[in-house]
Amino acid sequence: MRNYRCLNNQFAGEGLGGLFQQADFFNLHANGQGNYFEWIDGERIAATVHFTNVGNGLWRSPARGTFSGFTFRNDLPIGDLFAFLDEVEANLKSYGALHIEVLPAPMAHDPTAFSNQLYLLSTRGYKMTHCDLNHSLTVDSRSLFERMTYGNLKRLRKCQRDGLITEQMPLSSLADVYHTLAHNRARKNRTLSMTLAQIQTMADAFPSAVVLFGCRDGESLVASAICFRLSPTVLYVFYWGDLPGYESLSPVVAVADAIYSYCQTTDASLLDVGTSTMGDAPNLGLIQFKRGLGFTESIKVRMRKSL
Repeated sequence: MRNYRCLNNQFAGEGLGGLFQQADFFNLHANGQGNYFEWIDGERIAATVHFTNVGNGLWRSPARGTFSGFTFRNDLPIGDLFAFLDEVEANLKSYGALHIEVLPAPMAHDPTAFSNQLYLLSTRGYKMTHCDLNHSLTVDSRSLFERMTYGNLKRLRKCQRDGLITEQMPLSSLADVYHTLAHNRARKNRTLSMTLAQIQTMADAFPSAVVLFGCRDGESLVASAICFRLSPTVLYVFYWGDLPGYESLSPVVAVADAIYSYCQTTDASLLDVGTSTMGDAPNLGLIQFKRGLGFTESIKVRMRKSL
């Protein structure tokens, strides 16, 4: 093994991975209760991970966000990655950690990195506590209407015939976008997992990473989406939905088409629309809806270890 150094909260250089793995994202949500580890070979960052104390002896990666976990260079030997995990665990144990949770990126983002991380964690005693289906779509030269079912294509064309306008929206429209989504969740007796103030903080900190979309019927915003640009190649749909009363028209299909077109014009190669299950409880309607738009499943896991 090479002569590595494990740096702790020193932020020696630009981190590896996407938005959720970056030091700036970690600092935004850790509130001084976490540690950002870098595995350094000379001047070269070989791997990173951040963990935050979320209470009751539990340290999680990430504290907020749908995934994070270990990021590492493709050429990093597996033995060196094991050594990094061992060093991180020893540090966390010294800080009083009793349990560790890791939420790696979904398999579709990088199957090789996912496989290596799952093997790494499994052989070090981590157990899978959640296994969910995550839906994503590889972006190519085809339009989304070529990939969706005929029923969704009819909905998209009806939105266009009825004069609904779908477009990317400025960050100044965040409140309108958010309230449309909140009304969508209220119809299902649910709430959004983040408040408007929390997402506004994200938009202020990462203005180029927060991307909004909306569909208008005249002056009314009837469907919207909040997306995160996780990296130059990955766009993640954090929330999307349409207003109660528009179920038959389903303008969220038009929003999906606009998001996919945005990916094509900005060279994003993967569009991730998130999980459709909660462990053993699949949302069968949501799975069918995403499949009907052309998205396919990959797995997303949560791993946990007691020290």
